[in-house]
Amino acid sequence: MHLFTATICVFLFMGLQQPNKKGQEFQQAPQTDQRGTEQSPLMVKVLVSPKTQTEADQDAEDRKEKSANDRHIVELTGALAVIAFLQFLVYAYQAKKLRETVKSAGEQSEAMERHIGEAARSATAMETIANKIEDGNRMIMRAYVTTLIGGAVYQERRVGQGDLKFEAKVTVLNTGNTPARKVRIRKKAEILPVPIPQDFAYPLPDFEVNSTYATIGAHQNYVIAAIVPDFVADGEVATIKEGSGKALCVWGEIIYEDIFGSPHATKFAHQLTWLLDGKVYGFYIPGRNEAD
Repeated sequence: MHLFTATICVFLFMGLQQPNKKGQEFQQAPQTDQRGTEQSPLMVKVLVSPKTQTEADQDAEDRKEKSANDRHIVELTGALAVIAFLQFLVYAYQAKKLRETVKSAGEQSEAMERHIGEAARSATAMETIANKIEDGNRMIMRAYVTTLIGGAVYQERRVGQGDLKFEAKVTVLNTGNTPARKVRIRKKAEILPVPIPQDFAYPLPDFEVNSTYATIGAHQNYVIAAIVPDFVADGEVATIKEGSGKALCVWGEIIYEDIFGSPHATKFAHQLTWLLDGKVYGFYIPGRNEAD
């Protein structure tokens, strides 16, 4: 009995040990490499669990809301595009007006420049006219000194009186409307051959340093005289009076100032002869009579 019992215990023990061994083998099997390779890729199948009615309703609501949002975005984008187009039109209109303004400003600037140019030319013309008027007034008012052929004295030997040399007389006349001031005169008389040589220089003495100035009133005149320096042979007097071969000549220069302080000069040269009735006749030597 005891042996049977021991035998059964041994078998039970061995039976209990055997399943453990199988369990160990089963547990060791999953230790193998389960990673996929190029020859045997690992595939994982995902199983989607079916959605509940609540989740389906929520998805439908989300899709509806997304569709509404997308529509709003499209509408907003369209509105922005319209606004951008309108703003482009406004900018284009402003640019057009700005170009017109710039063009108008340029035209106004050119017109202003033309106006300024015209004004400047008008001012210049007015100034020129004013200067011309002033010059005209001066020309009208200033003194004009000229000379006229005057008398003459021929050489004569006089008993009991002093002998006379040839003497020429010149009338100095102010034809202007105001006095000629600071008048100074240089003059000379000589018996010259007729015709007078072209290269004759008509020399004049220097002005006397201490000589006083004279004044010739408007439309007034006086006579100046110049005497030849030497006597001639008495036999030549008659031919000189006739101006045959030789003649009495006088020339000179008159300088003066008008009332405006402008200097002026008058040059003269006369040739004198006597007529049969004893009157003095003369003429102005060409190229030697001038005045400013």
